[in-house]
Amino acid sequence: MLSRLSSILLVCSLFSSAAFAAAPPLQHYIYINHREAGGTNIKADKGLLDPRFSGAQIVYKWRDLEPTKDHYDFSAIKADIAYLNSMNKKLWIQLQEKSFSPRPNVPNYLLQDPIFKGGVLKQSMLSAPERDPNKPVTDDEYGWSAKIWEPTVQERYQKLIKQLGHEFDGKIAGINFSESSIDVGHENADGTTTFPKDFSPKAYVDAIGNNMRVLAGAFKQSTAMVYLNFLPDEWLPDDDKGYMRGLFTLAKSLKMGVGGPDLMPYRKSHMAQTYGFFKDYPNNLVKGMAVQDGNLRQINPKTGKKNTVGDILDFSQNYLGLDYIFWVEDEPYFTNEVLNKL
Repeated sequence: MLSRLSSILLVCSLFSSAAFAAAPPLQHYIYINHREAGGTNIKADKGLLDPRFSGAQIVYKWRDLEPTKDHYDFSAIKADIAYLNSMNKKLWIQLQEKSFSPRPNVPNYLLQDPIFKGGVLKQSMLSAPERDPNKPVTDDEYGWSAKIWEPTVQERYQKLIKQLGHEFDGKIAGINFSESSIDVGHENADGTTTFPKDFSPKAYVDAIGNNMRVLAGAFKQSTAMVYLNFLPDEWLPDDDKGYMRGLFTLAKSLKMGVGGPDLMPYRKSHMAQTYGFFKDYPNNLVKGMAVQDGNLRQINPKTGKKNTVGDILDFSQNYLGLDYIFWVEDEPYFTNEVLNKL
């Protein structure tokens, strides 16, 4: 007959085992930030052969998915699904309406028809974490954001989302927008920002919310995820206009996944902007983040040393409570650290 102490220990052990078994494992995906013609780089990607990775998060540009107005070409996505499924792996789509290079990622008709009011807005890339701070500044370090706050542009973007949902819901692991951060405007000496006449921070935030509703409605089986990292005209915790808080509240009400780029443990600029919201986001909803170019060379404020794979895993699981990590193959870190330590 078991003693009372033994019985208590047995019950505690059973509860602990049940809780451990119920916790979903952290899934790892390869992040592929561009797709070469015919998907040659995807088929040649050796990381995808590693059983530790459940699939690939691949960036697909709006201009490639809708080469001309109302003509959609999803052949690349279909080919990638077939290839990944042949290895018992899954596809995760990153829908890219922003560009981080001088070429826009929107279809040409948005740039040509005046009804779309230019279609895009220029943004700077100088503050991006992936930028090498030792690299001299050049005149081509800018990108373009689709003017999703313009009703005519938003309508076209949402039509694409619905088309993707009709075609791929349930056939992919998940889908996310590009990051919410947009670097536009001129910072004044008093800390305020003068924005371009054709941009409104609130209209931009409202547009993200509207697109979230459409994405959540289009993808009921696959995970619909919004990437939230920074928002214009708000810097938390000191300048809180409710923008970020409102989008996380909306995501929760829609039962959406939340995610973002640049997984850098305890980075001061990110802790107040989004990491705290991630930490408090319900554990029954999906959370995922990407380790992108340059993230593993950044300094961990807690250790004073370069980020390690161990740092990232500990922060992801024990602070943020992530379900997914999307790993960029940034060398030499990917081969020397990720594949050795994951």
